[in-house]
Amino acid sequence: MSLAKRKLLVTLIRYCAAFTAVACVYTLLDFAVDIRPSGIQESYRFTLRDFAVDRVEILRQDNLAILVIKRSDETIAELENSGNNLQDPESDGSRQPDFARNALRSKHPGYFVSYAIGTDLGCPVAAVGQELGEVCGSARYDFAGRAFKGAKKFQNLDIPDYTFASDFSTLTIRP
Repeated sequence: MSLAKRKLLVTLIRYCAAFTAVACVYTLLDFAVDIRPSGIQESYRFTLRDFAVDRVEILRQDNLAILVIKRSDETIAELENSGNNLQDPESDGSRQPDFARNALRSKHPGYFVSYAIGTDLGCPVAAVGQELGEVCGSARYDFAGRAFKGAKKFQNLDIPDYTFASDFSTLTIRP
């Protein structure tokens, strides 16, 4: 190899090493220091419209997707009496606030709120008839976010810390 080619190769390797070092330092600083203003993403506020009963609604803000269901009295009664075909009917292994440790997994029986991300493959959740299901996997959930028994074991849907306005016109999520 000629001296000129060797010198060019050494220079290119140095530039690549310098670029890699700068990229690594930038990535480490980006993860270590949060430069957002303090008020951003302390909570998310959603204005709710009049939802249809027993219909899945997905609310989005920034990178947050929230699933909301306004449940009918029949659905509430069915959820309170089901449990035979659920993986974790008591939600013992689930991530949820204390107020959601009940059969309906909600603060208010008429409304179910959860993150719109499944717990099997981490894909979005959508309505599948009178059930919820991951769009890219086999995970299925009831309208309380409890996982049905299947070939694989996975957790119930995660419940965020949330509050409704007294007239259910606003939903506030604290991630």
